[in-house]
Amino acid sequence: MKFVRFIFSKFFWINFILALLVLYVIFYFTMRNLDTYTNHSVKIQVPNLKGIQLSELDDSLKLLEIEYKIRDSVFSDDYPTGMIIQQDPLPHSEDFPNYIKPNRTIYLTIVKKQEIYKIIPDLLSYVTSKNIGKSKLEKLGFKVELEVKDHKDKDKVLELRYENEVLKSGKKLVKGSIIKLIFGSGDKGKPIELPDFKGMNIYLATQKASEIGLDLEVQYYDSVLNLKDSNFAVVYSQYPDPLINNKSLISIGSVVTINANLTTPLDSIYAKDTVSLNFDN
Repeated sequence: MKFVRFIFSKFFWINFILALLVLYVIFYFTMRNLDTYTNHSVKIQVPNLKGIQLSELDDSLKLLEIEYKIRDSVFSDDYPTGMIIQQDPLPHSEDFPNYIKPNRTIYLTIVKKQEIYKIIPDLLSYVTSKNIGKSKLEKLGFKVELEVKDHKDKDKVLELRYENEVLKSGKKLVKGSIIKLIFGSGDKGKPIELPDFKGMNIYLATQKASEIGLDLEVQYYDSVLNLKDSNFAVVYSQYPDPLINNKSLISIGSVVTINANLTTPLDSIYAKDTVSLNFDN
């Protein structure tokens, strides 16, 4: 009986009517703004992005209020790096009408750069000028920076460097890399510091002399049997000698005479710069 009396009470009907009004207001504003919230009747034709460079997308897609993400990247020799070759969703056309809402995302597949390696040529075994060396490297696809160094031979290629490391012939390097080509100034007669060649093997001493513009002349080999042995022979005396002759400077292009010994124990030689050689390379 109490429940029946409550249903027919004034308090119940006032709250019931208020609840219906609240539900009606919520439903009305929801339906009224639903189209705006969901962009109902607002649609954009999916643009055809195939064949476009990725760098050209930002401005055009901002105007259309469309986002994009790179889903995948593939190697291809048929298309340039950065070109879009696939998209999802597919572009709109007369045969295939396709629409999206504003601020939606198109997923792209682009062409990725494929690194091509080139072999560094031998520019040091023969007298190669900087111009010839530069031309050979550029034909292989490298970028070349020139740097001059004091040396008796003008324009001779002395050294190749990549990221401050010496490049040897036969090494593979990515096409497009920047190589520094160091060449001689031709300043014959200019004073330079006289190195102490004692303790170096013939190969290293000859290489060092060539780098700074000196000519090395071997006056005497002791117990050297063949050419391979001669490269292992260690310098035990030189003229002029920076220590004995009190001569610290010498002119570029000068000749330094040395004597080398294959049988002298290495631990009895001033061997600060002794190195081992690999004749397989």
